[in-house]
Amino acid sequence: MPPWEQSFLELLKARGYYTGGFRKVHQGNEFNRRFDFYRAEKTAAFAEFFDQRPTNRPFFLHVGFTDPHRPYVGKEFDAPHDRAKVRVPKFLPDTPEVREDLGMYADSIARMDAECGQILDLLAKRGLAGNTVVFFSGDNGMPFPRAKGTCYDPGINVPLIVARPGQAGGSVRKELISHVDLPATWLDLANVPVPEKMQGVSFRGLLDGSPYRQRDAVFSERNWHDNFDPIRSVRTERHKLIFNAAPHFPYRPAWDLEGSPTWKNYLELSRKAKLSAVHGRLLQPTRPMVELYDLTTDPDEFHNLASSPAHAGVRQDLQQKLAEWMEKTYDFLPPTAPGWPARL
Repeated sequence: MPPWEQSFLELLKARGYYTGGFRKVHQGNEFNRRFDFYRAEKTAAFAEFFDQRPTNRPFFLHVGFTDPHRPYVGKEFDAPHDRAKVRVPKFLPDTPEVREDLGMYADSIARMDAECGQILDLLAKRGLAGNTVVFFSGDNGMPFPRAKGTCYDPGINVPLIVARPGQAGGSVRKELISHVDLPATWLDLANVPVPEKMQGVSFRGLLDGSPYRQRDAVFSERNWHDNFDPIRSVRTERHKLIFNAAPHFPYRPAWDLEGSPTWKNYLELSRKAKLSAVHGRLLQPTRPMVELYDLTTDPDEFHNLASSPAHAGVRQDLQQKLAEWMEKTYDFLPPTAPGWPARL
């Protein structure tokens, strides 16, 4: 983020909030200096933030876990998951190698979950649990082929859990929410006006029952992640459209995936002609420029409907939505809608 751009941190600080961050923030050193408190070291104790926090001020704390990032080395968790009971998603081959890799991934998640418990315990011990809203989310999909670094649902559908004081029980919601909605919601919860420049939409109403403007679509993109692969997508409750701006590129996994046991097994199965036709599509030399999926009937995104006459209207509508979003966000790629006016 450019140093002259105002972030939600400055707005919270102006409201009196003490701000802190641990570990991975992923915005660079300049942004890290915007926090009142920041510790990059994984060994830094979470209690240090609460020790330094002025007790007469509200606070905002960001903790960026590096688990469950690869590589998985050694014993990830004291109670490892049973590899025989690991759920293998349909977009991956079900082999012992893949099951072991998924098991290590689950073990790493469990280790992160234990650290979340440490933070929640600190809130309780410091008497802060009764007036603190806790958000938990991921920043990308699972680190496996056809997930992380793609715009398929396993790459963009990340967890989001919100715990509010005084809530009894819980509920599972299906509303569409984008990561850019998080800072808008944090500001709204702090009774700070959300700047018009922010792309995000506050979902405070979803949490407390106040009026709420629900999204009809969320947008995703990829540009560079170890290799250049410009992709854009728009997802509604039922449909997904993916625009591959470089369809002449084959699928190329990020470096951490390239060295993973799952990807090595994937290539070995292909060499032995033991990879299923569905899985083999990932190794094609090119990709379609446009992919369209009905997520109700095809949640695994295996059947591309971009050329289906029966879905021409859906494709046109989604291309228009995506083009408008690309225009609003000053995208360097050409918009996807036919006849879209050229920018001056």
